[in-house]
Amino acid sequence: QGEMEEEVNAGSPGIKRGFEMPINTTAGFAPTATTHKRMALDRGPTDELPGAKLGNGPPWSLQGTYIETRSGGLGNSATGMSRESSPGAQSAAGPDREMVLEELRILEMQCVELAQRLDEEGEEMDEDDEPLQEAKQTRAYIRHLEELNKRLQTTTDVRCVAMLEQALAQSPNCDVKLLFEDGQTHLSAHRGMLCAASEEFRCMFRSGMVEERQGVVKIPPGISLQSMKGFLEWVYLGRGARENSLSDGREMWLLAEMYDVGGIQEWLVDSGITDASVMAAYEFSQVPEGERAVIATACFRHAARGLGGLEESHLKGVHYNAAHDLLQARSSTNQAGAGVWRVVKEGFQFVERWWRANEGTFGPEAREGAKKLVAGFDIAKLPVKLIRSVVEPSGLVDQETLQELYTLHGTKSIYEVEYSIMRTFGTHGCEAGQLSDDVCLVAVDGSGPNQRLAVTDPGNHHVLIFSVETGEVIATVGSEGKEAGEFLWPMGVAFNSRGDLFVSDPHQDRIQVFDCAGRYIRGFGQEGSGRGQLSYPTGIAITPKGELVVADGGNHRVQVLRQDGTFVRTIGEDGEGGEATFSNPGGVAVGSDGSIVVAAHRGHHGVHVFDDSGHFVRSIGSQGGGKGQ
Repeated sequence: QGEMEEEVNAGSPGIKRGFEMPINTTAGFAPTATTHKRMALDRGPTDELPGAKLGNGPPWSLQGTYIETRSGGLGNSATGMSRESSPGAQSAAGPDREMVLEELRILEMQCVELAQRLDEEGEEMDEDDEPLQEAKQTRAYIRHLEELNKRLQTTTDVRCVAMLEQALAQSPNCDVKLLFEDGQTHLSAHRGMLCAASEEFRCMFRSGMVEERQGVVKIPPGISLQSMKGFLEWVYLGRGARENSLSDGREMWLLAEMYDVGGIQEWLVDSGITDASVMAAYEFSQVPEGERAVIATACFRHAARGLGGLEESHLKGVHYNAAHDLLQARSSTNQAGAGVWRVVKEGFQFVERWWRANEGTFGPEAREGAKKLVAGFDIAKLPVKLIRSVVEPSGLVDQETLQELYTLHGTKSIYEVEYSIMRTFGTHGCEAGQLSDDVCLVAVDGSGPNQRLAVTDPGNHHVLIFSVETGEVIATVGSEGKEAGEFLWPMGVAFNSRGDLFVSDPHQDRIQVFDCAGRYIRGFGQEGSGRGQLSYPTGIAITPKGELVVADGGNHRVQVLRQDGTFVRTIGEDGEGGEATFSNPGGVAVGSDGSIVVAAHRGHHGVHVFDDSGHFVRSIGSQGGGKGQ
């Protein structure tokens, strides 16, 4: 203020001295009521702070503490006062700042209107006419206000950031201790900053209680250290920055309610609702306490723009009602026109992700909930291609409904599609480059003219590699025997990302690896039921992470190994008919998302699907000779 007073008193060329603005003095540390200053305090919401980078808002974290009630907290009821009823209540940005800003805006509008009016009359005036000189002085004064605004902004932010750093570092310059429930964890603060931010804090420090006597404020249970840091950041800076972006939005909202600090809740609603946080924010809005309808409204607005960005991790633990309500908000948009099928497709994929994320938590209820959600879709609006690629494989729509859809579109179901032979590989025989009657499993590597097809031929004790483009044999791998590089009964086959070939040999309980030219590299595995040991290994596959999936048939399980044979984990167990159980599993396959599909074999009449971590997802198929059985 001293610098500004000198600046204003000194003046600048052309500034008219008549424009003076009183400063409201209710905060107690402003100039006296008769002091006048020319100043501008306005600043844009996205201006960079010295020493602090703006964040995107707290994530309303799913991992944070879910606080459903807050009885006995410090709200307006504790003091009988509110921001409206207290003449001294101020915003977190500083004393009387809102009033000063409003007065400044009015003044600047008056200046601009005067300049525009004089501009219109200016052509008829001489250079020395007083109104024209008034207009020039007005323009010069506006420029001066803008310059003072920048200087005040920089000075204020630097000092507030410095004080915030003191508080977070628990500097001895702070005179307030913020004590957490455990009695040990604490932060520090400046009494003046807290009082400037909220009437609640002002009442605390004149109440004659422990806050005033000892300078200790007890933080209510359930508030994390990080969220309290974010709250202090808002108190000191008047906006969200780095600490806010790391905080739990639900706890920030509760702190704003408890201590009646303005701006936080508005900022959370405007900037804190993202794909990663919208579900947690909406569930928080449904807790019957406080005024939280505005959160739900913001969540609906976000959902209406699309749910395609929500990942499984964002949906884990989300209850059916929340998924249903936000899905309704999305489905209510674009109910007519060419884009409807895109909304239906997005909604269907959202339900699938929600189901996968919560099947382990909610069990069969998750699947039933998913079926109820998709029942609300107009799937008939989807193209046949998406019905086949998205709807049918999900298992969320029954076969009768699917057949009705295909009939409506005048097309055949996936079970009625006819395939024609494009190319035949190999000839029958036992000579080099020929295949026996025991051709078993295949794998494909590469693309384009260099694409290769590997075929295991147990009857001839070797693996043939063909060129997919020409159909010619380009390599023969292995021969009959028990030595390295030899087979008794080659069966499973897979390529890794380098083009190395992995081959399982169930009669020798081992897996062997060959390079692109068919030369032996290494082998691993021995008979047994321990970790990494094998008993009649058959189908194998490589995951996108480079792990080797092995159907360990004799041990009635699937093992995941590293490419050197090191054990990683086991999937499933011995059993017939149950989820995640196997009886002599045979073939395995891996999806582009890392999901693992296993032919469950005897007693199951179908296949099991697992995620890339080995958790059971669903079973496909049932006993019978009908479609899909």
